[in-house]
Amino acid sequence: MIQKAIALPLLAGLVIPVFADDAKVLPQGVLRTTLVPSLTTFDETFDADGERQDTNAVSVNTLSIALEYGINDWITAGVQWAPGYILSGEVDGNDNVDLSGSNDLFVGAKFQTLGAQGYSRSDTLRFAVTPGIKVPISQYDGEEQLENFMGGDDFKPGRTDRGAWGLGARFSFDYLITPDFYINFYNQSSFFLETDQDYTVTTSDVTVQYGSEAIFEVEPNYSMSAGNGVQLSFGLPVSYTMTGETEVDGNGQDDESYSLALEPSMSVFFTQWALPTQFQLGYSTTLAGENANATNTLSLQIKNFLRF
Repeated sequence: MIQKAIALPLLAGLVIPVFADDAKVLPQGVLRTTLVPSLTTFDETFDADGERQDTNAVSVNTLSIALEYGINDWITAGVQWAPGYILSGEVDGNDNVDLSGSNDLFVGAKFQTLGAQGYSRSDTLRFAVTPGIKVPISQYDGEEQLENFMGGDDFKPGRTDRGAWGLGARFSFDYLITPDFYINFYNQSSFFLETDQDYTVTTSDVTVQYGSEAIFEVEPNYSMSAGNGVQLSFGLPVSYTMTGETEVDGNGQDDESYSLALEPSMSVFFTQWALPTQFQLGYSTTLAGENANATNTLSLQIKNFLRF
């Protein structure tokens, strides 16, 4: 039982995009809050050769949060907790496995250097860069979890997130074909600092160097008015995620990975409500990968806008 539990990859791969991938920024003085409940499931993984392999069915319920504020018309500051808190999770055949726990924070600021409200003005192009840091707040005590396992109690097989400081940036470029239709090109690159931590239920008090992470995404997006202050939008992102090898006490873990995912979404924005609110329903499915889970994720983003 413990070997199956340890084989579960880090849940850090359950990424829910709430800090928008496009190059838009908020107007000055506008606060946007985002709440994202989501359900992720999988019963297959991709092995090191990219072949699908059956595994114990896993389901995870997560709640993510983001706060963003328009400093001026071309700078938006934000705090993103996504994935935020894993409320619950189940592993078929492992009733004592506890997947709940906190993930780390992302803190950053988006600078629109090119666009209609950007530092440099353009009506057909938007470009924004979002430098930021990953702040470790997730906690994990491997010795305590091993005692729980040996005693037959619920235990956490590994960390819910890396628990390491991270540095990086996000780059967003939009090409506006028409005022209602644009194509977004997005890149996110992250590098993590070496950290001393408990890594899994059987690997405690070790030095861990997590591999770097890079995400590339292309998304066509179309929006339209439905009348009475209601706006509809449709997106079809395709994303490619790759991570480098993790080293534990200087020993490589042979866990380099990549995944290719399709993430269609639809949103409804009620702009004339007393508290303007946008609902976005999204679905993500992993099409291919190596050392990755073949996940399916259903999420609902609820965004509220408040002007100060």
